[in-house]
Amino acid sequence: MSTAPAIDVSQVVENRRLNLFNYKLIAASWILTVFDGFDLSIAAFAAPYMRDDMGLGPNQLANILSAGLLGTVIGAIVFSSLSDKVGRRPVLLGCSFAFGLLTLAMGFAPSYEWLVAIRFLDGIAIGAVVPIAWALNSEYVPKRLRATVVTVIMVGYSVGTSGAGPITVFLEPHFGWRGLFIFGGLGSLAAAMLLVATLPESIRWLVLRGDRKPRVRAILGLLGQDTSRISQSADFVLGDEPEISVRKTRFSDLFAGWLRYATPLIWLAYTAAIIAVYYVNGWGPIILEELGFDRTTAAMATAFGGVMGSVAGLAIMRFTDRFGYVTVLFYPSLLVPILLVLGLVPLSQDAVLVLAMVTLALIGGMTFAVLSIIAPLYPTQIRASGSGWANSVGKLGGVLGPIFGGWMLASEIPIVRSYALLALMPAIVIAAMFAIMAAKRRAQNPSSNLETMEGALVPAE
Repeated sequence: MSTAPAIDVSQVVENRRLNLFNYKLIAASWILTVFDGFDLSIAAFAAPYMRDDMGLGPNQLANILSAGLLGTVIGAIVFSSLSDKVGRRPVLLGCSFAFGLLTLAMGFAPSYEWLVAIRFLDGIAIGAVVPIAWALNSEYVPKRLRATVVTVIMVGYSVGTSGAGPITVFLEPHFGWRGLFIFGGLGSLAAAMLLVATLPESIRWLVLRGDRKPRVRAILGLLGQDTSRISQSADFVLGDEPEISVRKTRFSDLFAGWLRYATPLIWLAYTAAIIAVYYVNGWGPIILEELGFDRTTAAMATAFGGVMGSVAGLAIMRFTDRFGYVTVLFYPSLLVPILLVLGLVPLSQDAVLVLAMVTLALIGGMTFAVLSIIAPLYPTQIRASGSGWANSVGKLGGVLGPIFGGWMLASEIPIVRSYALLALMPAIVIAAMFAIMAAKRRAQNPSSNLETMEGALVPAE
């Protein structure tokens, strides 16, 4: 048995400032999520051109959009759980190359059936990227910065989704809708190549494995530690998580102790946010066209609203890191009345356009706020699985967004009324967050009789 003092890696991470290692990891993750967002969203912006070129109806377009989202559900569950077992790096790299190739293949799909099939497979690869990136970056930054760092990375996703609009306006007249997918696929493959040289393995995952000491020492050096002062026989531990055996993670771990309340509630909140964001982003350009705006205006307005959603997310993150879950209530509390006004009150064309963009921004900010608290809820051993399941359940609900849009367009109900129905989603987020805060207070109460799981009684913020 080693007589050298154990090195608490969690304290090393907690008591340091971010350095070049972190910034490179954040930048690489950010670039990857740009193309992740672009590749997932480009189908929505290409949809009007696909419709005209291939003679597709609203329900067929909805099937193409929903196939990608359904794939993300499966991908996030399967590959996030796999990354908890074999490591973050190999799974993230594999999925990054896969979604680049499959997005490229979309540009050569010969028929509607092929579009649905390739989009589904593409979604499986895309779905794994975001939750694993959340987990990996959360494990390299102190708790006080986790929400901010996760949001910065997810801004890349929003830049990708929003950039799909202007890129469509620029590229489609010259290369057609197929050129949009070819551009996205090639960009994704370039981002994946960058990751090969820059992406580390999670140091916390390596510590939990127990047999990766040389790699842990090497990463500690990258984090600014003087490894020459660390004994070759030193053990590495995570002081903020109890000693646990390396075993196969179980689905039931997501519901042990405090998590029996936090997990279903965060699933509910994230699902509601995702339904809203995928409805307005997925059908945004077509909805605005139906309301009388030209195609370029519709695409640019949707893109601008998405960018402002990123700004809204970043604006609130420092408050989330400081004040916790209560901050998440801010944007949904504004959204409910605005959506009701937009959907039910007769407005001028200018007012509709402005409120539609404000709605996009607030929905984006709400979604960023919810997702930023997901990964820190879970201990290292199940962090990627917890993030993956939350992402998958949310995306499963998000499948309803495009389907709802297709139904609205095919019906005789004025499409603007859908905004009023959408107000239910931020209302659900508000209710879920109040319930999470109540459960947290109960978990922190010493007299509480909550059963605990190692490291899971009280959420890490």
